[in-house]
Amino acid sequence: MSEHRKRRITRRAAIGGLAAAPALLSPAFANRHPAPRPTSLKYLDRNMYRKAADVRAIFDMGRHRGNKMQMMAVGARRFLFQAGDVIEVTDALKPVMFNRQGFAGGQLQLAYNDKLKKWILMTGAGVAGTFSTPKWPNGKYDNPDLVKRNIEQKGLRGVRFYDATDPEKIVPLSEWACDQGDPRRPVQTGSGTHRSYYDGGRYAYLDTAPDNSFTRMESSVRHYSNGIQIIDVADPSQPKFVANWWLPGQREGEEEAYKQWREHGDRKSFTTLHGPMYVPRKVEDGGRYGFSAYSALGMMVHDLSDIANPKLVGRFYPKVEPGAIPFHTIDVARLDRGFVISSPEVLNPDCNEPYQPSWILDVRDPVKPQPISQLPVPLPPADAPYRDFCDKRGRFGPHNPPHLKAPGRPHPNFTAYTFFNAGLQFYDIKDPAKPQNTGYFIPPQAGGLDDYLSYPRDTDNVFIEWDRRLMWVGTGTGIYLVTSPLLGEPVLERMPVKEWALAGLNVGHA
Repeated sequence: MSEHRKRRITRRAAIGGLAAAPALLSPAFANRHPAPRPTSLKYLDRNMYRKAADVRAIFDMGRHRGNKMQMMAVGARRFLFQAGDVIEVTDALKPVMFNRQGFAGGQLQLAYNDKLKKWILMTGAGVAGTFSTPKWPNGKYDNPDLVKRNIEQKGLRGVRFYDATDPEKIVPLSEWACDQGDPRRPVQTGSGTHRSYYDGGRYAYLDTAPDNSFTRMESSVRHYSNGIQIIDVADPSQPKFVANWWLPGQREGEEEAYKQWREHGDRKSFTTLHGPMYVPRKVEDGGRYGFSAYSALGMMVHDLSDIANPKLVGRFYPKVEPGAIPFHTIDVARLDRGFVISSPEVLNPDCNEPYQPSWILDVRDPVKPQPISQLPVPLPPADAPYRDFCDKRGRFGPHNPPHLKAPGRPHPNFTAYTFFNAGLQFYDIKDPAKPQNTGYFIPPQAGGLDDYLSYPRDTDNVFIEWDRRLMWVGTGTGIYLVTSPLLGEPVLERMPVKEWALAGLNVGHA
């Protein structure tokens, strides 16, 4: 049997040794207590399920590896950055740890700066959540001390920049505090960052509450309400402030605007930029528009012609039932086809909140985004011990699309979304008016049912190498290398990157 065949895993395979709880990692965890239904499973599902999918390798099996991923290339060598680690995936069947804990920060952006001839890494730091727990089911509304802890939290609230040109020796360049003060201060103000975007050009786009007055956040799981911050990083060793933008009402002292919000006072809606603002074409290269996932406040489109004065020009703001994060990320990879795809994020386990859809939106006129359709809701495999993912323990709902900056041109008709307990779901978007759910990869659940934080993010992130047609799936039980005939015949050998997902991205890196 070939090595290629040996590394495949059967369609439904039990993996042992996964009962240990993974280390807690990110403040992005949402409500921190289960709400089982009478039909809920009384155990965690250790089985793997596949349709139109093969598993070719597993990195760090049995450990939580759900964090955001980015990639750089040096010649024909390729490196994934995740959760402080650099993982070499040049030989796709043999991913190896290359630089353990080489940088700080899980929310990361990595891009090649052609003017500096360097790979620049940006990572984020922010305050903890004010989470719902069994003791405090309404989070900050039950326990104001959670807010006090936010305000008094020590450490950086902003971003760090590194020179990552040599992935074996990543060199710190600078820190930026989003309140524009000295980043070395023990206690800063505002929220810091959660999701940000950097394309290797002159500007970086952060989501932040830039001071302590941004508190119009209805949801119990956060104190601050974030807006957009743009900084100039032409010299990443000396970032400079460019602009802040927020929706009137997000800040204390804006009561009249706040009272006009549809979400005013509901204590359930996620009224903040979740972010980031994606700018598909660099502003210095003629790019004009930025697309932001503004949670319950909708998808927003800004005109950046005057970068110091972002102007809101378009908004998709459907009426939704309060709960979850209706707009979590905007996938702008198919603007050449005239549409974007928004994804939400479920917060509560056991479907204890409204299901929010993923929208396909016509943005040929960015001033007037129009809905085309919604991605279908996945159904469990026929041989699963539940007929509804709401009965499989943990969170169920869409989360992350494939990361935007990736090698190769995005497939025009195929995409995949992480769905927490429903794994990675494949979609045919050839006809955006009639998207179809065509396959899936669902890994075994990790952790123990008696420790909620050990299992709620079982499929969290996906990074697709479009040119090699490889999917790296970050889960609670490791990073899985997944291939699918729907994506195309995979290339498992080393291969130089000839182009990247966005025009002008990483030019000159080879």
